[in-house]
Amino acid sequence: MDYIKWRGDLPFDRDPLNSVDAVIFASIAYMDFGGVIPEHGEITFREASEKFFELHSDDELLNNKIIFYNRFAPPLLRQVAQSVRFSNLRLSHFVDHTDIGTMTQFAAYTIRISDNEVFIAFRGTDDSIVGWKEDFYLSLCTVSSEDEAVQYLIDGQGGKTDRIYLGGHSKGGHLSVYSAFCVDPEIQNRIVGIFDLDGPGFNEEQKASEQFRKISSRITRIIPENSIIGRLLEDTAAPIIVSSTEKGVMQHDPMSWQLEGKEFISLPCNSVASDVFDDTLSAWIRDMDLSERKQFTDDLFSVLEASGVTNISQMSRIGLLSVKKMLDRLHMVKKESQGKIRILIKMFIDNWGEILVDLAKNGSEESKLDVALPFRKLIEAKKGNTTEEAKT
Repeated sequence: MDYIKWRGDLPFDRDPLNSVDAVIFASIAYMDFGGVIPEHGEITFREASEKFFELHSDDELLNNKIIFYNRFAPPLLRQVAQSVRFSNLRLSHFVDHTDIGTMTQFAAYTIRISDNEVFIAFRGTDDSIVGWKEDFYLSLCTVSSEDEAVQYLIDGQGGKTDRIYLGGHSKGGHLSVYSAFCVDPEIQNRIVGIFDLDGPGFNEEQKASEQFRKISSRITRIIPENSIIGRLLEDTAAPIIVSSTEKGVMQHDPMSWQLEGKEFISLPCNSVASDVFDDTLSAWIRDMDLSERKQFTDDLFSVLEASGVTNISQMSRIGLLSVKKMLDRLHMVKKESQGKIRILIKMFIDNWGEILVDLAKNGSEESKLDVALPFRKLIEAKKGNTTEEAKT
């Protein structure tokens, strides 16, 4: 990461914490620090890096499939461990709980920035379809990882005097905000900054609550131009929209967000595709009760899972056979959901035009069913409205 090369010689007492530091801490939260960060006591980034790479060979890391973003985390750990800015920061309280039965993943660690400041980083969901499903569920109802985040904050900071920063990517951003507005004033009043990095939002009732109002001014929210997860339900704060080197849903990857110096390259607005997703999904959700929202989420992800791939990164360039399986599954869900799911599918498949050509070459009647057509019509309508607004 160029930022570490450029800014890595400046300790935090000379250049205070910024949003890029928060992204670094949140990205490293995807590391498996089991057996590295002690259960009691602290270890520096330099020591943690040495210990981690003693336990895990480069070959093992290259073939590690547990978390997509993890491929960026090990080299990032190496970089921070060799920099003046990060190497001597102390790490503690690593927690990693997974419950397959309840589809719950929770992990966090604490970074001591100075004698009186800490940064608590919550891990986000992985690149799996199951992980993205959990992100969608976060925007619908309370899940156990939210309760674990609150308890982690209480256990680590109850009765102390530290100034507290919270942050995380994806689900980790949501957990940062949730834990902040749920804790007692004794801890809440010491929270000085919350970094929500393309995390799912909250419902209108939560956002309108007195608890949320108390911490809202401390939230820094960053989302990419083509944000999907970060557009679920209500924004936690007015977002900083950033440029990405990736396309489509893969802009969710924080290591793709572009920098200039120690600032992210910001954009004036989200992409039209992201706005259409936000407008359409928000409108649907407003008309559904909780059970209907859950059913719709289950239906959507059952269609994505029918493709046979396990990761969203694989979904972006799937083949003809996978699409046929998805279409077969689509016809099995309730009719009221089929049209909505057709619109959303295009958000996950970059090569939909190629798929239609292959279907036609195979003489399939399904080539006449352009799943992306409703989505494209919405895009065209949105672009038309934007053009008219610009004229006026």
